[in-house]
Amino acid sequence: MNTNLSDIFGDAQPMSDYSSIRMFELLRDPAVSQITVNRFDRVFYTDGTGSRTLEGVFPDSATYTLWLNEMLGLTDSTIRNVDTARVSVIEASFNPMVTDLHGSIHIATKQLTRGDAAITIRKQPHDIITLDTMLQQGMMSQDMRRFLELAVRGRANVLISGGSGAGKTTMARALSWYIDPAQRVLTCEEIDELHLADRLPNVVSLTTFKHTDEDGQILRQVQLEDLVREGLRMRADRIWVGETRGKEAYALVVACNSGHDGSCTTIHADNGKQAIKQLTTYIMESGLTEEVAREQVAQAFHLVVQISKVKLGRRVITEITELESVREGNEQRRNQLFVYDHDKGSFNQVGQPSQRLLRDWSRYGVNPLDSTQRF
Repeated sequence: MNTNLSDIFGDAQPMSDYSSIRMFELLRDPAVSQITVNRFDRVFYTDGTGSRTLEGVFPDSATYTLWLNEMLGLTDSTIRNVDTARVSVIEASFNPMVTDLHGSIHIATKQLTRGDAAITIRKQPHDIITLDTMLQQGMMSQDMRRFLELAVRGRANVLISGGSGAGKTTMARALSWYIDPAQRVLTCEEIDELHLADRLPNVVSLTTFKHTDEDGQILRQVQLEDLVREGLRMRADRIWVGETRGKEAYALVVACNSGHDGSCTTIHADNGKQAIKQLTTYIMESGLTEEVAREQVAQAFHLVVQISKVKLGRRVITEITELESVREGNEQRRNQLFVYDHDKGSFNQVGQPSQRLLRDWSRYGVNPLDSTQRF
């Protein structure tokens, strides 16, 4: 690879030793999606083949700490020294004014580890990834790809579910290609990962904020829930939340139920049914009863797109399920549309969109029953 350290570190002066060069190569490798270091002699990375170990990178804790500080210098964090930090966790995004890397870092400092700080680097790809790319990679069938495009054009509210590293954020970015460029999109994240402004002209990207004193005590804080609530006042057409994992869920369903059609978020869950239960639990954190929370979910979201890792590290969409606005007992009625057959390794259409979904799409000029758009 014909590149040099200044390409990634900008004006910063990184260590010119073996350790920094090895880690630099990992950061620059497009096949590497994640780098984790548990301590100076425990370095791991994830590429298309799975998780792998890298031996002999850092000779000692001091060299490792110097590299951690280099990483902080590439981010939007105000903390520049891991050893003197008086906080237990450091979360930050790569700063586009310093480096062209896309992604984020999470550092558990020695206050938590009682030893070397532990870092997790999540890289976001520079390459343009679309639904067509995912189709070519075998993540979905042609009918599923067409359905998802129409769902975005028809401004369905979409919940993208999956485990850690399943590709939820990548899917969200792929779906964003079918948003009308004239629409105003508001993104709300704890760390900047969606990067919708890279290709859409009318995007406002908001991230949470926390100001602490030297002892780590919070002096001022803007949480994800606050960002979503502010979005209701910013005349956004769509609100996209990078990841829902708390009380911001209620603010999001309020947005979905008050004219912000075409909103989207991701959530950690192993299947579509669990995703709905998880979202309901998050809404209840705002003080709502379980019955009211279920009703809010039933009215707010149209679809769950479940992404899972299958054999050999391959990622596939294992189900696309429509959420109907009625309940059967204590469960929201779910209409499975597409499922992945793990035994045969094939995708099957098992249901048809409801009339409610088709009516909602038709309001925005999407007619999937047209012969050129039939599933």
